[in-house]
This record gives sequence, structure tokens and C-alpha cells, in this order.
Amino acid sequence: DGRRPYLTIGWTDHENLRDERAEAFRSILWPGVYEWSHVIRATCAGTFITPPAKAEEMYTPENFGRCATEMVIID
Repeated sequence: DGRRPYLTIGWTDHENLRDERAEAFRSILWPGVYEWSHVIRATCAGTFITPPAKAEEMYTPENFGRCATEMVIID
């Protein structure tokens, strides 16, 4: 139907969505706060723990940031 299965904010150069992870790439990322999100489809009900998202520089991975672990409840 031509619809994309995810939404983007527009600051990424490339996005890679897989079954086990989602990746966003940017050649140059200036200091600041960035948000990236996409829509997912729940396939079963339950309470799940989401691992923290992690952002790192490709060639200097010691420069990184991550968010908190969260709980998701699907009814």
C-alpha cells in the first residue's frame, strides 16, 4: 500500500530496521538533543522490559550515551 512501517524525524542519513534491533546513522552529529522513534506492532500481550537505547560514535565508541531501561505493558 506504499506506507512506510516507521516514522522518522528527518535528521538521520540512513536507517536500518531489523527484527532484533533498529539503527540510525548520521555522518555528522552536532552537540544537542536528538529524538528518533518508529512505530512497532505488538504481536502478543504481556509486560516487557525494553533494554536501554545506546548511541555511539562509529570510530570512537568510547563516546556514547544511553537512556534508561523501561517497562512496556501490552494489553
